[in-house]
Formats: sequence, C-alpha cells, structure tokens
Amino acid sequence: MIQRLPGKAPGRSAGSAFGSFVFIATVADDRKADLVLQSSDLLSRLEGQLSALGSDKSSILSATVYLADMSRKSEFDKIWIEWIGEDQRDWPQRACVGAVLAEQTAVEISVIAVRRDETTA
Repeated sequence: MIQRLPGKAPGRSAGSAFGSFVFIATVADDRKADLVLQSSDLLSRLEGQLSALGSDKSSILSATVYLADMSRKSEFDKIWIEWIGEDQRDWPQRACVGAVLAEQTAVEISVIAVRRDETTA
C-alpha cells in the first residue's frame, strides 16, 4: 500500500512511501527568505516529512539539491554538512544542480530514503 502525506500544492503530495522506500521533494515555506533561511526551513520540513513516513536523515540513500544560483553552492554545502552531520556513514549520495525554480525558490531538495525498520535488513 502506498502511504502519502497531504501536500499544499494542487496535484502533489508532501511525500510518499511504498514498502521500504520513502520519496520526498520539498521547498521552504517562506520563499521570500534568502538561501540560508530557506535551507534551514527546508531541512527542518524534510526531517518532519521523513519522520512522518517512518524514516530519518541517516536513512537517506540519495538526495538531489536544486539551486537557483549555483554560485552559492559552497554556502549551501556548509548548511548541508551542519544538518547531515560529520559522520560519513550517514552521508547519502548527493547531487547538486542548477535549476530555474518556481517563484522565489532558492533551493529544492528531492530525496529517496528507506524506512528505519528496513535499514538493518
């Protein structure tokens, strides 16, 4: 059975899970904020979404980061490391790409994770 989190945007969920896997794409609530504030908000939302679907940040397999301004990638990288932690055993595969994002969105993240009870299998 597919589990879906209610989303705010028409036609989209805030995340979904099927079997062992969790899929989430998220942006900050306040898109008028700068990259630092959007990133902080987005990562906090991501943690909540992961938790609601039975996962956490240490169970992320893959993350794709979309930045509206690639010249700020090193700034985002610092925020990411603070959030994901220093332990390389918890680091997912991650790609960071430049993208034209909706409205004033500075950053969007899409992740694939596993549910906590499946990480030990």
